[in-house]
Amino acid sequence: MSSRCSGFTMIEVLVAMLVIGTGALAVVMLQLHAIRSARDNAMQAAATTMAAELAELRAAGRDVASGGDDPYLFTFDATRGAAVVTAPDCAASACDARGFAAANVAQWSARLARELPGARAVICRDSRPADQPDWQCDASPLSPVVAKLGWKRASDAQAPAPAPARPLMTLPVGR
Repeated sequence: MSSRCSGFTMIEVLVAMLVIGTGALAVVMLQLHAIRSARDNAMQAAATTMAAELAELRAAGRDVASGGDDPYLFTFDATRGAAVVTAPDCAASACDARGFAAANVAQWSARLARELPGARAVICRDSRPADQPDWQCDASPLSPVVAKLGWKRASDAQAPAPAPARPLMTLPVGR
């Protein structure tokens, strides 16, 4: 009498483990990608909010810009060890319009450095199209004022360069 054992062979078990392991690895990779994407989107939203705040500060301080050098046109680069912009303490003593504008820029720069890793910002007059981002500005008095922002993204973690090669965002912030 021949008896036949029913069950799984070792090969079937190994193939099943391979299929389940591959599926589990794919789920883990998908989760990591979702986390990175959420972080990048949060930084994009923070940069957009910061550019909008700068536009509002600049609009509120329009009289300062007409008096010569515009304190709202500046370059900030946390990646090169640049110190956060310093300004007078307007809470301790009265400031004129230019000092108040400098204090606003200093506070904005400090927030930029805190919220965006490896932050770089150039606020300048530039008429170049936003779809061709570049850190350079044409500085023409007739050009709109734009905020060019860049930061180190999670996907740039393996990149050897400390700063993004080009701005990640270019937004108009005034005239």
